[in-house]
Amino acid sequence: MSKILKIAMVLLLLGLVGYLVTPTERLYQVGVSAERKLAGLSTKSIMIDEGEIAYIAGGKGEVILFLHGFGANKDNWVRLAKHLTNDYSVIALDLPGFGNSFKDINLNYDVENQVSRVNKFINQLGITKFHIAGNSMGGYIAGNYAAKYSEQVMSLWLLNTLGIQSADDSEMFKDISENKRPMVLARNKREFEQLISFVFENPPFMPEFVISELSKNAIKNIDLNYKIFHEIHKIDQNKISFSLPLDYELGDFIKPVLITWGRQDRVLHHSGAKVLSKIVPQSEMIIMDDIGHLPMMEAPKVTAGQFISFHGRD
Repeated sequence: MSKILKIAMVLLLLGLVGYLVTPTERLYQVGVSAERKLAGLSTKSIMIDEGEIAYIAGGKGEVILFLHGFGANKDNWVRLAKHLTNDYSVIALDLPGFGNSFKDINLNYDVENQVSRVNKFINQLGITKFHIAGNSMGGYIAGNYAAKYSEQVMSLWLLNTLGIQSADDSEMFKDISENKRPMVLARNKREFEQLISFVFENPPFMPEFVISELSKNAIKNIDLNYKIFHEIHKIDQNKISFSLPLDYELGDFIKPVLITWGRQDRVLHHSGAKVLSKIVPQSEMIIMDDIGHLPMMEAPKVTAGQFISFHGRD
């Protein structure tokens, strides 16, 4: 096929896309694709028995599997991955119920079921040994995965992780105890903008079209998000009672564990890091000053360097 014909086909496709998506959607898609490309990541998908799981992958070396937090998606890891793909093979999936992976409001999304689905995903990829990392809800799932399938896991990286029963109450947990709306359950654009201020200490630059598209997605999925939030947190009468708390499940885990936490986290109290560091034998704890709930987005290069240093790589 000639170069001119290829260009013509691309222009035609772009023209067709213009009828299918809004200008802000198009800008968002282009921006997301550009960041993935800069990080050396490509988009893929694979089927498990319940449906399709979308993921991004790239790099070379030992595999690191990344699990995002509640209401987020695989692209939360792109800026961090940019600093790891020279040394590691990075895989970040959209957990079932989020992003471009399957969404079925009739399924159960508690931690045990999500661990099972991640295992099906790994088996489909044919990976037998890997590092696993997770932020917030993703950390809760990653920690339980490591506890259950320890023979597969080379090391565990927990970033501001959910699921520590004996940690101090965070600002969000106090809101839940007072029957207030959890900040992460944004129902409109104004609440989504409040959420951005809540999860970051120093928010990274986010153009208006990015905020617009992310808020649209949150609003569209509010019913499913509400269901997943309650299933993961096991909320009963405004009290959270984790079904598989990490401060119990990781007591016998003997592989290396890196615990990263932003000191200014308002979603999950940083005291959880100290709780885990006392329980897990081979752990290292790093508390990051002036960082909120998403260190991999707020300080991606520094955060990636923690993992590289933890494993003794220059």
